[in-house]
Amino acid sequence: MMFKNSTKLLIANFAIVWKLILYYIIVFGITIGLIAPFFTEIGQAFNGSGLLDKIGTLLTNFNVSVNPFDLVLNLNDAFTSIFSLLLGFLKSNTAVALYVCFVILYLFPFLLSLADLPVGQVLFGYMSSLTKYSFTGSYLKYFARSVRYQLLKQLILLPFNILIVLAFVYTLRLVTLASWVVYIMPLLLVSIVVILSALKKTIFSGWSPAIVVYDCNMFKGFKKGVKAVSRRFLKVFSTALMIMLISIAVTYLFGTFVFPIIFPFFASFFYVFEMVMFYGSQGMRYYVDLDTILSPKRLEENDSFKKVKYLI
Repeated sequence: MMFKNSTKLLIANFAIVWKLILYYIIVFGITIGLIAPFFTEIGQAFNGSGLLDKIGTLLTNFNVSVNPFDLVLNLNDAFTSIFSLLLGFLKSNTAVALYVCFVILYLFPFLLSLADLPVGQVLFGYMSSLTKYSFTGSYLKYFARSVRYQLLKQLILLPFNILIVLAFVYTLRLVTLASWVVYIMPLLLVSIVVILSALKKTIFSGWSPAIVVYDCNMFKGFKKGVKAVSRRFLKVFSTALMIMLISIAVTYLFGTFVFPIIFPFFASFFYVFEMVMFYGSQGMRYYVDLDTILSPKRLEENDSFKKVKYLI
């Protein structure tokens, strides 16, 4: 039901996808502008290693028409070159390398995620009373709170993101142990990325909705969000798992060049899914579309008396 209702709500609020596409383009431009002063140093390192050609080949070949086993070998070759380049660049241009890593690993996700609360506010208005809130107006309204929230959230998420990348890379390196490993590698890689990413999404999926719905600070929001997720953890995790699988399948089907559209689409899907999960977990009624109001089980029906006796 969570997946079905999330899909209906996304269709009813599809304008969010277009707004996120524009917003992500702006953030990408800002990120490029922050790195631009060091293009000369970065370009020298990349051109000397031949890494740009490998990345170009990888991006071109990431689609359903390419043999997945060849794709795994190309991935291993590209990631090995990337890490070798990073280590060399870190030694020769330490300050620039640290700055670029900070911009890409922390600042870029931080800027993207400043849309969390504004999108939540837009969805909150629609789901609660079919009210149309402006994304730009909500962005300005929540900007100060979003900055404080994302400064903390991205610090918490950074170890999770690094763990996912390292798990992916070290799993990929198993192809060097034996030739037959390449035949099970696509399944292993997809499983690692999907399970860890879905787990991360599940754990933090109630945080933003709690802040928006209850208009509380990020600490109270985190507590309320964790409680909401814990009431239906397996359902939330399985739905997040399904969305992650579909996103990877769609990207693989159409190729990486449609990623600028696919990424905002599935980001919007996750925003809607988080709000649906939170409303359902709290037993709150909400509009699915113009003609349908969903009434989940009340909180008293989902929790024990011990958990709800303080609601009175």
